[in-house]
Amino acid sequence: MRVQRSTSPLQSSNLAPDASSKVLKNSNRGSECPQILMYLERLQRLVPTCPKDRPVNKLELIQCVIDYIYDLEHVLSSSDSESDDSMDST
Repeated sequence: MRVQRSTSPLQSSNLAPDASSKVLKNSNRGSECPQILMYLERLQRLVPTCPKDRPVNKLELIQCVIDYIYDLEHVLSSSDSESDDSMDST
């Protein structure tokens, strides 16, 4: 039940090559804060659409989270419209 798949800001932005390479260099640092890693692992466990049987890179994890949020929004909006329809018929 996918509503919309978002695009990565790195793919869709028109950053200068120097600016985008700095972003990539900063995101590939080997010394991640342990707290950030803990929260990334927690996100992977919480999001049901995220693969649990294999390691997931950060961008894939973020994409899974975004897709899951879109799915939840879709479910909420469809349940709202169903409740509105039932209110109208009474």
